[in-house]
Parts: sequence; C-alpha cells; structure tokens
Amino acid sequence: MDDRDQRWQAVERAYRDHADDVYRVAYSILREPDAAVDATHDTFARAFDRWHQYDANRPLRAWLHGIATHAALDMVRRRRVRALAIPALGRVQDATAQANGTGDPAGHVADRDLVAAAMDGLKPDVRAALILRHYYGYDYAEIARFLRTSPGNVGSILSRAHATLRTELTRDADEPATEYPAPRRAQR
Repeated sequence: MDDRDQRWQAVERAYRDHADDVYRVAYSILREPDAAVDATHDTFARAFDRWHQYDANRPLRAWLHGIATHAALDMVRRRRVRALAIPALGRVQDATAQANGTGDPAGHVADRDLVAAAMDGLKPDVRAALILRHYYGYDYAEIARFLRTSPGNVGSILSRAHATLRTELTRDADEPATEYPAPRRAQR
C-alpha cells in the first residue's frame, strides 16, 4: 500500500467520523445548505492534499474545523467577487432569482428563525468565532489560529458579537436589522 492509498483511507475515515461537524461549521459561516456541502467536500479534498501537514498528536476534528473555516471564508470572498462581476457580465437574472427567494426552501425556514436572522447580520468570521467557541468549545487561542488573528482579538470579536446578538434578539420585530456595530472608543 503506497502513501496515496493510506491518505485515501485516512481521509475516508475522517469523512465518516467528522463530515457532519465540518458541515455545521461551514453552514454557520455560509448560511446556505448547498454552499456548506460544497465547503465540506472542499475541506476533505484539502485534507487529502495536505495530509502530510496533519500532526497526529493533535485532535483531527480541530484540524478539519480549521480547514473548513478557511474553505467557507474563501467561498464568502469568492461570492463577493461574483456579486460584483455578475452585473458586469450581464448575468443579472441569476442574481435576481436568488434575491427573489427562488433558491433553496431550507434557507427560508432558517431565515424565519430569530437566532438565524440575528446571526445572518454578523460577518462570516464573527459567525465562525461564535460557532467555534460556543458550539464546539474551542478556546480563544485555537479560534485565533483558525481565523489567523490574535486570542485578544477573538475576545473582542466575541464580546461585540454577544452585544450585537443581545440587541438583535431583544429588538422589536418591526425594526430593521442592523449590521455588526463598529467598535467603540474608550472614553477617558
């Protein structure tokens, strides 16, 4: 059995054991079921390509979550570029159909959920930090490594996200949702 076969078996086993968790991380960032499936598959393709980078002394799930976080954030970035390019290329109909809600009905169900709506107002990396911290229990240092930032910044991100969610979840239903607030300057 050569190295490629061993990697294939290891990634297959990882997929069986961790695909659901990887999907949840991707979905929490992307908020679209089909995109989350694509990010999940991309995660395991990247894991296969980079299996030599995996440190067997560390948890496999954490390594996969880091890959999933980056794969999903890459998709968000590509989505932004496409959003700018579609009108320029004359493909406005596709964007209009998506905006009119003719996409996946599961997305409409999630949008009706109050928490999902509040999470949708957050930036993808903020959603990722919240999910990695509160759903999976990663500490600030691990989240910082996944998001390529400092643990102190993770604390700030989470603190502001908690404040935003509190505001959004206690807001009257008639008020429009707001974007993630800008950080406040300390008064002296």
